[in-house]
Amino acid sequence: MEIVLATNGLIGIGGSETYLLTVAEQLQRLGHEVTVHAAEGGAMSALMESRGVRVAIGEGALPEGCDVALVQDAGMAYALADRWPQTPQVFRAPSSLYDFQSPPQLPGIVAAVVVCSDRMARHVDALAGEREIVRLRQPIDIKRMCPRGEIRSRPLRALLLGNYVSGRRRELIEAAWGEAGVEVITVGAHGTPAPDPAGEIAAADIVAGKARAILDAMACGRAAYVLDVAGGDGWVTEERYAAMEADNFAGHTSDWSLDQLAGDLAGYDPAMGQVNRDLVLAHHDAADHAQALVALFRRLSPRAEPATGPLREMARLVRLQWASDQDVIALRQALVEERARAVIAEEYAAALVEERERLDAEVARLTEPRRWRAR
Repeated sequence: MEIVLATNGLIGIGGSETYLLTVAEQLQRLGHEVTVHAAEGGAMSALMESRGVRVAIGEGALPEGCDVALVQDAGMAYALADRWPQTPQVFRAPSSLYDFQSPPQLPGIVAAVVVCSDRMARHVDALAGEREIVRLRQPIDIKRMCPRGEIRSRPLRALLLGNYVSGRRRELIEAAWGEAGVEVITVGAHGTPAPDPAGEIAAADIVAGKARAILDAMACGRAAYVLDVAGGDGWVTEERYAAMEADNFAGHTSDWSLDQLAGDLAGYDPAMGQVNRDLVLAHHDAADHAQALVALFRRLSPRAEPATGPLREMARLVRLQWASDQDVIALRQALVEERARAVIAEEYAAALVEERERLDAEVARLTEPRRWRAR
């Protein structure tokens, strides 16, 4: 089959971009012709090309046609429906946070929606209109993401992996675990960039993060700690795996709080490494995911009626909305960071006032006239 995998941008390194890379490599191993398409390229498109994946930046680089397209954002879905009106299209819904990553609401654009968690399945099912929902699990390349030695009996290094944990939340985990002698480093948007984090994961005993970062850590035989900007669930264990996987390791399955950071460290067990690796081998092999996608692609027929309407204009409007959403996200993050700095400044000012009052009192005590009594 000629398959096009499409997303709006391959600029940075993230979970949805890594999904496409993983799937592209597996489909190629099955003998299919694969092209990954995006409107914009960058670090991720370069990584894909270095791994032997054909990348088409801009519509001019696309093949003349394809048998099926798998897309990850509404703007790209409309654009490719306009380009190939009869080609069946599958939508992979990455997240419920942004409307941009939800399937198009116009009927007839997508034939099925692939989700990788029960939480996303509920979100897609609640959208207006009817569509087939196919529940798969997050795919992990178990050959590339594999253990490079055992984790230590006592943790010495923790890795914050991902693009979300920053600011005060990161400071709290650094303080809580640092006091116990654990070095905490950050890889991602708020730390050291790493297109391929396998080496950084291998050097750590604990990996903290969300979603795909957790599964990469588990595949590499590390202890995995679910911690997201919006919450957390703590350690991944065999008993808690099913609920966490259904939630896409997003940190919403318990009443966990940041107060537990220091205490949770006592729950570290070096046996977690092998248990986590076994869970990924049993449930997240990317080869199984690719085979399920091929089975889905093969049973889809070309559209009986070509997709029609102002699809190109819809694509433009969706992309404009996404650009505005990104501006809002950046401003919101800047506001959060500014508020955090303001709180720190207020605490520092209060400490200075308290110290000045203490010094004034000490000066007053030392300069107070004393009465001397004659002997």
